[in-house]
Amino acid sequence: MKHNKSSSKKGKAKAKGRRSLKNIPTSGDFEMNYYEELDSHKIYTSEKRIAKIFGARDKKTGESFLRIISRSKKPHGWSINWGVNLYNSLHINKLFQGIIKIVKKLKWSGVEVNDIEHLKQQLREREEAIVALEQTNEKTRKEHDELMIRFGEQQKKILQSRIKEFKEDIKKLKDLITSAKSGKIPESELQEFLYQKPWFFGTEYVNSVPQKLRGAHSKFDFYIERFNKTNDIVEIKLLSDQIINKDNSINTKVVQAVDQLIDYMESSVAAAHSRVISKEEGIYELRPRGIVIIGSDNSKNAKEKLQKWNYQFAHITILTYLDILKKAEALLKNIEKKSK
Repeated sequence: MKHNKSSSKKGKAKAKGRRSLKNIPTSGDFEMNYYEELDSHKIYTSEKRIAKIFGARDKKTGESFLRIISRSKKPHGWSINWGVNLYNSLHINKLFQGIIKIVKKLKWSGVEVNDIEHLKQQLREREEAIVALEQTNEKTRKEHDELMIRFGEQQKKILQSRIKEFKEDIKKLKDLITSAKSGKIPESELQEFLYQKPWFFGTEYVNSVPQKLRGAHSKFDFYIERFNKTNDIVEIKLLSDQIINKDNSINTKVVQAVDQLIDYMESSVAAAHSRVISKEEGIYELRPRGIVIIGSDNSKNAKEKLQKWNYQFAHITILTYLDILKKAEALLKNIEKKSK
């Protein structure tokens, strides 16, 4: 008897399992068994998944509602999903279209269909704007590259035409350094010459402008201006200033010069951020670099010390007067080489 009861239970379980499998849909479509379907709109359909939006009415209460349903195909058949996945922007558009369609069918009040259309339009406009910006950026990059090539060609011609002028400037700088060291001329004369010749700092510099920021302690020597209208700050100290002490430590003159330049750079940035001050002072550079010119120590220890200090600074370069001279000579040699 016990054996028969057990067999009976197993038989019932199997029968129940067979009935539940029969209830699983074999089609991806939907049936609204307990509700009156008023309208529907397909969001997407494929061999393995389907999603629809329905407008329906409860047969008992008469209450209308909007429902979004999706199904996925499993090994045993189609099953209802929890929630609805949207896989691309086309599905989003289909969803919006279905909502608008069903809302109209249900004749719901208080729903601004135009707002949805407006949002859709805005989304499309933003997507188009993004694509347009990407295309413009690509075009601008190409134009920039072409302009840089043309600029390089023109700059090469201009530099080659100034070879004689550069030679004369270098000779005069040598003479001024020698005369200033011996005391034959004041060091201010050497400083003034550097101010008049911005190319000594690099061929990208085309102009030099004296500047005085607001405040009693905000005076520095001058700006040097690049061809692209950006500016760097130059602070010139004495040719006679020491670079290192007897124990090879950095001299306080260098420390003070760098500290002073940092203050000037911060003041310049603050002025550039103020519309009033930047207009009055003619200061617009938000990220200036700084150059300190100081001393003439050409010893190995002095060179190594400045090399270490310059390595630590991202926006400041410390040069001696002899460094300026050597850079100019190397530049002239390179221009002459390219002109052959």
